[in-house]
Amino acid sequence: MRQEVEIEYKNLLTETEYNKLKEIYFDRSSTHITQNNYYFDTKDSHLKSAACALRIRTKDGSAEMTLKTPFEGHHNETTLDLSIEKASELISAGYFSLPEDIHTVLIEQGVSFSENVFIVAQLKTERLEIKKPHSIIVLDKSYYSNEVDYELEVEADSISIGKNVFNTILKNNKIPKRATENKIARAFNATQ
Repeated sequence: MRQEVEIEYKNLLTETEYNKLKEIYFDRSSTHITQNNYYFDTKDSHLKSAACALRIRTKDGSAEMTLKTPFEGHHNETTLDLSIEKASELISAGYFSLPEDIHTVLIEQGVSFSENVFIVAQLKTERLEIKKPHSIIVLDKSYYSNEVDYELEVEADSISIGKNVFNTILKNNKIPKRATENKIARAFNATQ
């Protein structure tokens, strides 16, 4: 199990803005990853109500389960590595009871329930990443329901570095800041 604070800044992009940033910041040496994300919650949306999110992600022959919990405007992430076989089993079943480690973290957050979690949304992302000193610049093209969207993410070691890199990219490319829901919210809302 791994735990870390995730400091990230996000902004939805138009397709034109996405293509412009892709041309400016990314080349053939950039990391290209296809991720399949499956989001889970209880039938009564206990996780969503507590501003938490649970996903299983598969990519490049690996899989993981991640619980995101709120932390000072960002997130704490608790991640369990899964075998592809175990991830496929949980995804195919469409529901499961929480692993003990995840349940313990939720209890520490004041969230407790004993019911199973179910798939509430799924999303496929084509991700481009470039590592910079103390930050990662990410471009995502995501597919869910009948939607496609484009997003800039900056993940950083600190709030000040993250804000600076994020704001500089937007300013230099004349991209307006847009209120950006997280991926699970966008994917879930598209199913409603």
